[in-house]
Amino acid sequence: MRTPGEFFAAFEEAARDDPDAATQPDAVFKFVITGDHGGTWTLNLKRGASSPFVTTGDGPKEDASIHVASDDWVALTTGEMNPMRAFMSGKVRVDGDLKLAVNLPNVVNMVEGYGIGTQGPISSAIARFRGALAAIRRKHPSIDPTPPIVSGSLPWVGAGRALVRDPTEFFNECRKRHGDTFLVDAFGYRLLCLFSPAGVRNLWRLPEETASKALADLTLLSHKVPIELFEGRRTLPHDLFSRDDVEVYLDHLYKAVELELSALGESGSLELFAFTKRLAHRMGLASWGGMSAASDEQLDALAAHFEQLDASESFVHPHKALLAVATRKRRERRAMHAIESIFADMLQQRRSSTDVNDNDLFTRICASWDDVPSPAREVGIARDVIVVHMGSQSNLFAAMAWTLIFALRHPSIVDRILSEGDAVLDSFSHESIRMSQRSIVLRRVVSPVGVADEKATYRVQPGTLIATMLSVTNQSAAKGLDQFDEKNYRGASFVRTHDLPARELVTTYGHGKHMCPAHRFSTSAIRHSVGEIFRRYELRAEFDEPLPLPRQIGGVARADRPCIVRYMARR
Repeated sequence: MRTPGEFFAAFEEAARDDPDAATQPDAVFKFVITGDHGGTWTLNLKRGASSPFVTTGDGPKEDASIHVASDDWVALTTGEMNPMRAFMSGKVRVDGDLKLAVNLPNVVNMVEGYGIGTQGPISSAIARFRGALAAIRRKHPSIDPTPPIVSGSLPWVGAGRALVRDPTEFFNECRKRHGDTFLVDAFGYRLLCLFSPAGVRNLWRLPEETASKALADLTLLSHKVPIELFEGRRTLPHDLFSRDDVEVYLDHLYKAVELELSALGESGSLELFAFTKRLAHRMGLASWGGMSAASDEQLDALAAHFEQLDASESFVHPHKALLAVATRKRRERRAMHAIESIFADMLQQRRSSTDVNDNDLFTRICASWDDVPSPAREVGIARDVIVVHMGSQSNLFAAMAWTLIFALRHPSIVDRILSEGDAVLDSFSHESIRMSQRSIVLRRVVSPVGVADEKATYRVQPGTLIATMLSVTNQSAAKGLDQFDEKNYRGASFVRTHDLPARELVTTYGHGKHMCPAHRFSTSAIRHSVGEIFRRYELRAEFDEPLPLPRQIGGVARADRPCIVRYMARR
């Protein structure tokens, strides 16, 4: 049987042979491995580091520490254990910067004879079968004291069928029966659901290192998106959307809106959600993929591939996540590689072009990969763009569509846009988003943590998902919030906080450290695009009152019916 010590000795040799590849993570990892043949090993994989890369025991101050039992480590590094399931089940615990954990497969796969996710087809099928049996038999994490439990008659599925049928109604019914704190066992997960003022407030305030929102989001995304997409990322959404970046992306955003609206012509009809989705793709790709990516030549192909890859679809249509798992994400990987190919061609053309904006966000993404040779550089750039685009655009189009729908219901806002300018849209769009939010907020417990409601402090064990749902709290936290009223906001600020027992009960883009990093971009995009649409066109709705899609469990709602609009250029 292989031992952890053998792996780290082999890694030192591999790192000496290819130090550039070894130091790609640009981080220090400490591995704390318990049980037989266990020990502590520190890997200095900072860029510019040299041998020895591995220190037995403590070494340089680590950026992340990985805790795992010896047997599980061997199973993980020989391809017998799925890394995502290892994290989700608590068999692997990461302290420190959780985002660095996505580099773990790259580290292991450097060593010949070892690999995460490198099984052959037969052993892979056997492992999946064993994993399915283990998932059915696995005991749920404990919570003390134990709140009421909502489950079902089928093992593993539990309450899942009722949950995905209409999540908002499901949680509302659970609250009526069990109060504001309860457990839901569904599809192998245990959710500690919190809906009381203290419970929701404390969910948002949990430390990331003990109850991770990033890991919870990755857990859901991994059902639809190839996990390798997140490995080794050098640019994430929060890296691009500081206050100083606004002027950088606004110029490309305005150009993208001009291109899309110019294509509409003098009159016609469109479906709002389809139109705003294409517009959002064009605005986003122009902002961090360069104007070439937003050109007519590239947009249709890129948008089609992003549709195949889009993780938000698994929240809107949960069966698509099951299909992605059943097919081992083949369609999603094809789409990812197709986007990589398109960006490789664009980067080739960019090298010979004299018309390159040295100050745009795409240039910044490219610069972060300047130390990497081709073709890994082109793949890295493309995947950074994919992650930023999916993280920033998956709900923008729906937010724009609902802003247009509510504007058609309240025509006075159109008169104000024409007379006062786009700024009036900030409060209007935030109220539209509040009413159409269907996001489920999740925190993945990675080490034992206490979370309190008004009645008790619950000791929650690793593997639990602590949850609340915005469609429940946004419209029930105070009197009148079940109705649209743009006066609830002044700009981006909710003005009725004095009516709330906890300010966290109403959310559009999140709270505190967990505010959506793209919220300024999204607000700017909605303000300009919706304002420009109404300045150029008169719109007439040809649909009945649309409602949010009942089965959606995440993101801004899609509509339950087509929303056809006739448009005619203003004279």
